[in-house]
Amino acid sequence: MYNIKIRQATASESDLNAIVHIHRKEEHVPWNNIKGCTEWTSKRLECGFYITLTEIDGNIIAYAEWVISDEPDRKFLYLGYLQVDPDYQRKGIGRIIIADGIEYAKKNNCSQIVTNPEVESGADIFYRKCGFKDGHKVCSLQILTEPYKDYKFEKTLLDKVPFSAVKGRKFIFGKWEFASSHIWQVFNEPINRKSYVISIQDGTYIQIDEGTDGGAVMIWANSENYGDIIKSALSFAYSIGYHHLDFVYFEDDERFLNGFDVYNKEQQRDFEQIYYID
Repeated sequence: MYNIKIRQATASESDLNAIVHIHRKEEHVPWNNIKGCTEWTSKRLECGFYITLTEIDGNIIAYAEWVISDEPDRKFLYLGYLQVDPDYQRKGIGRIIIADGIEYAKKNNCSQIVTNPEVESGADIFYRKCGFKDGHKVCSLQILTEPYKDYKFEKTLLDKVPFSAVKGRKFIFGKWEFASSHIWQVFNEPINRKSYVISIQDGTYIQIDEGTDGGAVMIWANSENYGDIIKSALSFAYSIGYHHLDFVYFEDDERFLNGFDVYNKEQQRDFEQIYYID
């Protein structure tokens, strides 16, 4: 029988080295090297992420990253990452971590736990076994900016989107992660990342990630004038030199894009999985 303990991570050298070791076989993630791990873990701890380490007999063998997203229509706990050391997988560790997340969600009055499963690894199957239900599907498309170059609207340039937008605005585009608070942290408390931010007359925030030919757009809407909001985003994108904008959204929200000429439209492999708190 294992002596298992789950505790909150710190930015200590020993914890950071353990996180890097857990991710040693992962590519294209910042946690597989000490520099990236230190920067991202420290920043997310500062932003209130619930980052846990699982120990067996004092040895750290798993890592999980959670964040509460208190949005206009629901308050939920978002699981952004769960990684068990390859030497300890398929031993029930993941289920124990999920149970810890459920208790954390209950203590913080969250109605759901939401995640974006890695389908390639079969994570969606694991989450279904843990009681998660499949939710929204994700789609993406592009819209050219040039037709909207002369669209007139009032705007204010900002350094970043205020965090109050998470609770006060509907997050409709930018669904690479499904939690408004998670996306807010990635693009507004960044590690060497540049973006362009404006507010428009109705109080909507528009953020465009820096790119070369096109930009990825995040929109926190403060009204239901979605057509005007999207035109404002496209006009602003044209003014800063972008040929097109990339929209990533839940399939149910495609109605907001009615009337626009779109291209490269596709359904992503990403989709929500949701655990409903009793």
